[in-house]
Amino acid sequence: MTVRAGEDRAAVDLDRLRAMERERIEREYLCASGERWGGVWRGVPVAAVLEAAGVDIDGDATHLRVVDAGDYAVCVPVATALSAHLAVERDCDPLPPERGPRFLARVDAGKTVKSVRELELLRLDPSDDPEEYENLGY
Repeated sequence: MTVRAGEDRAAVDLDRLRAMERERIEREYLCASGERWGGVWRGVPVAAVLEAAGVDIDGDATHLRVVDAGDYAVCVPVATALSAHLAVERDCDPLPPERGPRFLARVDAGKTVKSVRELELLRLDPSDDPEEYENLGY
């Protein structure tokens, strides 16, 4: 996974992420299909991932863009992102590479992201629409 903030860029691989201190997260989401999914997850706080990557958190950053292996991308407010986690296990089982790490935040289910490959801090102007930085596939 690549972590970016302006010109700063660093890599954090899945093994390193799994070796970091993890927290327990109980979260349930409601999909557009009406199906509920969730469980007990264990993951690394996004703030800790940014710190471990040595990427300076720009005080003017407004959003975090989270991208998966298939270029699905969401853009969430930085305050939401910094209280989010990158989950590496669910219900005591490690997430397989095609499912993890998974971005878990207090967002709609469509804004969770599996197989995260990039985190990018953005500084958007108030006139910018964060949805223009997303690729939701629809």
